[in-house]
Amino acid sequence: MSQYSRNQGGPRDYSSPHIRVRGAADYRRYSGERLRLPNERQLIGPRLKRMISGLAVLAILGGIGVAVYFGVTELLEDDSPAVVTEPATDAAASEDGAAEDGAAEQSAADSAAEPAATPPETAEAQSQEQESPAAESAEQDRQAAPEQGAAVAQEQQAETTAGSVQQQSTEMSIPVSEIQPTVVDMAVVPAQIDGAEIAAERVTAEPIPSGIPRQLGDGAAYDPTEPATVFTSRWPVGTTLRLTRLPGATLLTDEEQAAVVGTEALVVVRGTEASNTDLQLSPAAFDLIAVYGTERIIAVSVEVTAPPPQ
Repeated sequence: MSQYSRNQGGPRDYSSPHIRVRGAADYRRYSGERLRLPNERQLIGPRLKRMISGLAVLAILGGIGVAVYFGVTELLEDDSPAVVTEPATDAAASEDGAAEDGAAEQSAADSAAEPAATPPETAEAQSQEQESPAAESAEQDRQAAPEQGAAVAQEQQAETTAGSVQQQSTEMSIPVSEIQPTVVDMAVVPAQIDGAEIAAERVTAEPIPSGIPRQLGDGAAYDPTEPATVFTSRWPVGTTLRLTRLPGATLLTDEEQAAVVGTEALVVVRGTEASNTDLQLSPAAFDLIAVYGTERIIAVSVEVTAPPPQ
């Protein structure tokens, strides 16, 4: 194989894709590039760089052109002459002056047409009209004064009565531990029991767990053997309740149910205690309408028979 290429127009390609021969002219023309085989593709990197460089130059030139355009436009707008509006202002001022002159002439004519002095009768009538509202307001104040005095007297009397009733109730109040169950002759109203219900068809009750200390509403110690003690937050302390046992004792025999269903017990609310049921009875009170030790929760109906003593 000769050192120089026999083909003056360029390199000579052989049938094999892995062989490419270049002459001296090829090396002089492509001295900065490496030899590529016929089946190799040109690299994309150099072309991409050249394209990005061209786009950047175009963008810079475009930005400069836009800036020059807007700058020239602003300079032309600043050099434009200002609009003269003085003639219109002068015309408006002349119109206002003419209108003021016409108003002055009209007012002078009106004042000349009016009489020089008001007759005495007209002056008296005007003075009476001005005095009449003041006289009416004074009369209304005199009429309202007795009513206001009566209202104040009633308020003072009501406050005095309330204070005396509160003092009497304080003097007549007795310890909760000494209140005994009672049944009053007159019907109890909700106002006597702080708006609580007079009767409840079905509430739940449970015995107070043994060994847990409790304190009554007056600070006395709780006695489990007292058969009229109940703790609840549905009725005020000191209220007497009649409890009636309802059916539904699944843990009892037929004989035990017949013995307890329908029984009644009078109890007194001696304290408030949060629990899972509506009522918490002392073991002695619970044993009156249930089988203590066998039953845990029972259902009863409640009726208020006496309000808290005053």
